[in-house]
Amino acid sequence: MKSYQYLLIIVLSAFVIILVVFHFGDIPNRHNNGFVRNYFPSAISKVQEAGFQDVLYDIVGSTARCIYVTTATPGEILEVSRNQHDGTKRIKIPFFARFYDSLQLGSLAVKIDSPYVYLFAENKPAIAKTTFDSTLFEVRILPPGPFTREAMVSNDCFILRKIEPRLTDQVFVRYDLNTGLLKKEDGISQIYGDGGVVSDGQLHFDAATGKLYYIYFYKNSILSFDTSLHFLARYSSIDTTSSFHISTAIVNNSGTAAYTNVTPANMINRVNDVHNGLLFNMSTLKADNETDDFFSDHSILDIIDLKNGRYLGSIYFPAPNGSKPSKIMIAENKLIALYTHSLIIYDLHLHPDRQDQ
Repeated sequence: MKSYQYLLIIVLSAFVIILVVFHFGDIPNRHNNGFVRNYFPSAISKVQEAGFQDVLYDIVGSTARCIYVTTATPGEILEVSRNQHDGTKRIKIPFFARFYDSLQLGSLAVKIDSPYVYLFAENKPAIAKTTFDSTLFEVRILPPGPFTREAMVSNDCFILRKIEPRLTDQVFVRYDLNTGLLKKEDGISQIYGDGGVVSDGQLHFDAATGKLYYIYFYKNSILSFDTSLHFLARYSSIDTTSSFHISTAIVNNSGTAAYTNVTPANMINRVNDVHNGLLFNMSTLKADNETDDFFSDHSILDIIDLKNGRYLGSIYFPAPNGSKPSKIMIAENKLIALYTHSLIIYDLHLHPDRQDQ
């Protein structure tokens, strides 16, 4: 009987601890987050929606005619026409099997700048360049150290976020596909020595400004630097999370040691894109002037002027069945939102001087 009593006491104690942590803990959106949003009126309207049986993974390219989307099937791309009457074309990446098998890869990131297709073997590390008509296939093996983020500056120049073994962290590098030259940054990244886990984020190149932007996942920081890897500026997204609320440690798995987070990873900046000097950022944090229902029923993008870091306003659109996009892309004055089984395209009608107050 005593053993059952001890067990009951332990269960009740654990329950009480959970309640205390939930009540007093720093849980996002259970309290005011210290900022408000202004909304652009009539800024967005849906123009196209396409549903799929496939599990959609990433938006990897866009032209005036179509959008390229990868699926959960390795080596397969969907070419989604912007003309709804033309439907969708299923494409196999040229030479994918040969490259995938010969280098014994577990996964590849893909980018398309038609007619070129780029395969990023992040763990190898290597980059392959091919074409839709299979007339080209080039492979470049990079110096040791995997990379986790890639941005294409031109057909043969890439900015990568790559492991620097000496620092046990990730730094930005520029890699030239033609010459094989790799240049490392000097003083852009903060070094934490955890393999880049804490400082993880999204890397974008904006052709309009010729600059690169790195948006942290776990705090409100935005880095700006040029293609020569010269630091330019540091901005903030509109929320007030100015420090990392995440801890990391080394974990051994099947004899392989790797850094991972050992506390809940409260992502602040979820998905984003840059276009024509503007950042479109989806925060996970509710503004003080938003209700719980409004925030859960809509996807909200905060728009920041990347010339000076000024917040211009926000746009919102429905969250179908409570789902928010896993990826977004801004192209040809349109917002492309990717979901698990669908792609939705919106027209953008932005007037920065006409915000709702």
